[in-house]
Amino acid sequence: MADQGGIQLLPESRRKIEIKTPGENRWVYAGAAALVLVFLIAAGLAFYRGGLEDQVAKLDANLVNLEKKRDKKVEANLLTLNKQLALTASLLNNHIFWSKALAKVEALTQPQVQFSTFNAIAEEGKFEIKAFTLNYTVLARQIAAYVSDDSIKDIDLSNVHVLTNGRLEFTIRLTFDKDKFIKDESK
Repeated sequence: MADQGGIQLLPESRRKIEIKTPGENRWVYAGAAALVLVFLIAAGLAFYRGGLEDQVAKLDANLVNLEKKRDKKVEANLLTLNKQLALTASLLNNHIFWSKALAKVEALTQPQVQFSTFNAIAEEGKFEIKAFTLNYTVLARQIAAYVSDDSIKDIDLSNVHVLTNGRLEFTIRLTFDKDKFIKDESK
């Protein structure tokens, strides 16, 4: 190639010219470092995944052991007991405090009034009392005492008649407010 048609384009001896520019291989090194970093992260994640899988296997084994230890009959009995206790608690929270109601009726009753029968009907919220008293004045005071209490909603007086010994026999129905007797107010 030295001589083509009398024109020499290239010199006969060649010299290698090397030009070094700083940072010429920077992208190659950065790529290699990124590749190594990706491989290290992948290896770390694979190791972490293996550890998590081991933990899951141990937890599964623990769950299987716990499942084997369970007593289904006892659990069913405990659930039944829990439901029964909930019903009992509801019943206890909503029952009428008869001691409170009877104490209130006793406190409102005049000393000259003597009960011969006493019936209480919780569903209807009523007391039915058959009693004796000395005269109409005591009977009027007795009715006024019952009317004065806010837990008694209504009074029905019936069958008032004079006995042969001069005393009065009467029947009185008291309708009480259940909400005043249902819960213990001291709590």
